[in-house]
Amino acid sequence: MVRPAPSVETTERRIAADAVATADLAGRVRAAQIHAVTRFAPLTMLANLINAGVVLWVVTGDTHIGLVGGWAAAVVLMVAATTLGWLRTRGRQPRSTASPRAIRHATVHAALLAMLWAAVPLLWFGRLPIEDQLVIACLMTGMICAGGFALSTVAPAAHVYVGILTLGSVLGLLQSDNSFVGALVALIVAYSLIVVQSVSGYSRLFAERFVAEARLKDRGEIIELLLNDFEENASDWLFETGPDFAITSHSPRFAVAAGLAGQSLVGRRIADLLAPEGREALAQRLAAAEPFRDMEVRVETPDGPRWWSLTAKPVLADDGRPGSWRGVGSDVSDRRLAGDKVAWMARTDLLTGLPNRTHFRDLAAAKLAQARAEDSGFAIGFLDLDHFKSINDTLGHPVGDALLTAVSHDLSQLAGPDVVFGRVGGDEFGLIVTRFSDRQAVFALADAVIAAVSRSRSIDGARLTVGTSVGLAFGTTETIDDLIRNADLALYRAKDQGRGKSMVFDDAMHREAEERRRLQEDLRTALDDGELRLVYQPIVDLDHGGVIAFEALMRWQHPERGLLSPGLFIPIAEESGLIDAIGGWALRQACRDAADWPRHLGVAVNLSPAQFGQAGVLAHVTHALAESHLAPHRLELEITEALFMARHGNNERFLNDLHALGVRLALDDFGTGFSSLGYLTRFPIQKLKIDRSFVHGRADDDGRRAVVEAIVGIAHSLGLVTTAEGIETAEDLAWVTALGCSQGQGYHVAEPMPAAAIPAFLADFQPASRVACPAL
Repeated sequence: MVRPAPSVETTERRIAADAVATADLAGRVRAAQIHAVTRFAPLTMLANLINAGVVLWVVTGDTHIGLVGGWAAAVVLMVAATTLGWLRTRGRQPRSTASPRAIRHATVHAALLAMLWAAVPLLWFGRLPIEDQLVIACLMTGMICAGGFALSTVAPAAHVYVGILTLGSVLGLLQSDNSFVGALVALIVAYSLIVVQSVSGYSRLFAERFVAEARLKDRGEIIELLLNDFEENASDWLFETGPDFAITSHSPRFAVAAGLAGQSLVGRRIADLLAPEGREALAQRLAAAEPFRDMEVRVETPDGPRWWSLTAKPVLADDGRPGSWRGVGSDVSDRRLAGDKVAWMARTDLLTGLPNRTHFRDLAAAKLAQARAEDSGFAIGFLDLDHFKSINDTLGHPVGDALLTAVSHDLSQLAGPDVVFGRVGGDEFGLIVTRFSDRQAVFALADAVIAAVSRSRSIDGARLTVGTSVGLAFGTTETIDDLIRNADLALYRAKDQGRGKSMVFDDAMHREAEERRRLQEDLRTALDDGELRLVYQPIVDLDHGGVIAFEALMRWQHPERGLLSPGLFIPIAEESGLIDAIGGWALRQACRDAADWPRHLGVAVNLSPAQFGQAGVLAHVTHALAESHLAPHRLELEITEALFMARHGNNERFLNDLHALGVRLALDDFGTGFSSLGYLTRFPIQKLKIDRSFVHGRADDDGRRAVVEAIVGIAHSLGLVTTAEGIETAEDLAWVTALGCSQGQGYHVAEPMPAAAIPAFLADFQPASRVACPAL
């Protein structure tokens, strides 16, 4: 189950706790810095007294006895005060923390001491003979270097100390008429800069090392507490066994997991608790006498079957053979069940419970192979509901979903070992028939299907009657994809000839192919004649309510047939090879339009499965970005699971090349098939778009909720963004927001619009009224 997002109050408390912890650690670092300086206080003060004596000896001839005496008295007072302060704290425990004020105090102390010593060259250097000047110069150089390094853990104090002494020394040197003054000034400045740089580096290293040691100590204490608490409170358990894996000691949790709470398992062999296949696997691991990890085994407990994960390592005896084993176990039943459920959901249409498109095709391929092996009959069929869209448009999608559920239930009554139904599209169902004696049996079944679907139903107070037609294809020599295509063509023929009947694919259906050819020819000139256009549907951030991007949707204004949706002409473009030119135009146009939008807005463009792996796509994307000057991160390319199902050898390189351009990649219609689940960590996908079939409908539908929660959980674990498509109502919006979806789009937010209408839409858009939703 996906954990709910933390509340604002929880987040603020966590931030406050982190701030407190960081401030505490900073205080501990400051205390360590000051302690490192003060522990050498006696030695440094002794050095100050010795140096003061040297100064007095050198300037003894100065006639200003009062000035010399005052300076010496000040030094003695500073030394005495520092030493007394050190003596007062000598017997105490070093402070564990210090405030920034302590650092400022140390800096002021260093500044006062430096000013006392900076006075020496300022007052007397110019008056002394050259021999005495050399003594003072050496003394000041030593004071700068030694004092700087003595204060190196407190960088501000060291910098102030070295700076004041350097300034006093330079000013004193400039009072001398010595010919080497310039060189001496350059040297002392250079030495001072080296000392300052070294102090800065050492201070930083000192702080970093202290922080690392403090955190390591804290973590060690936490680990120790966790280990002490593990055996009593953890969901996992520890155990020790003899060489035959008979238990010699164990955590209380082990008995609970075995369904024997309160009892001792000492003396029992772990193998006796396992299912037969688990015993065999464990015996092989014990025979190898090598450590093993995460071995999942089935366990029979009084509460029913469970799954355990076992990890163990041998403790070798003197002869090199295992004298005992030590290990840890955990109950992974919930994870196994969740994995099985996700796999089932990936194969199953959650609305109807029938196999989804991917699973239906796999079943059909397997049934076809079986029919070939048995030399028996095989037929595949397709049917869809007449005027289903009008039901959705007039009565709403919940009624449409309820109708699909009712139809699937009626179809299931006709299923059997040799008859399989599946839901392969919005209102489209598939049929597989095997082991029939003659075609008349299949025709009779098709008539029964039409009768079952076409009956009148009462749904949510509305009386609904829908019709259907069935397209059939027979044979075992063609590929499954050819048979699926033929059955689909037969369905279109049945619908064109009055509906409510079944049709078998035959050569006459080439007329329909001819019609498609004419539409294909029209499509070849549509791009040059400016008949293709893009409209844009906004995508909003569900946390803040603002528009963050627009998805580009293609339309064809046919001169005779009017406005055509992409579902009609994109398949023709894919089959004819026109998709490359049309897709390239769509990329360039979308990037040109997006370049005029505010810079925080991106644009999403769909890539057709037929474009996957084509080098031209990379060229189109590169050209579109260069021509429009659109930042690459503002372009998002939407791909579908067909990329993975097609199994092109260069798919991985193709996606990595697109990602290297800086554009974002989104997986569209996620959740409608199984193939994509194994590729989420392999390919550079950054967004999952949840198919509208999971978004729009009853909020209390546990199946739909489980799918969306699973998808959001997968996305959060992998650091991916989730976009809920098909948000038709405020209830849809509240539902997906509560489940943790990052973004959303649909007619509840806005209908697709031409690029020219976007500025006015953005100006009038009210996030509070359009996107904000009540808590569930």
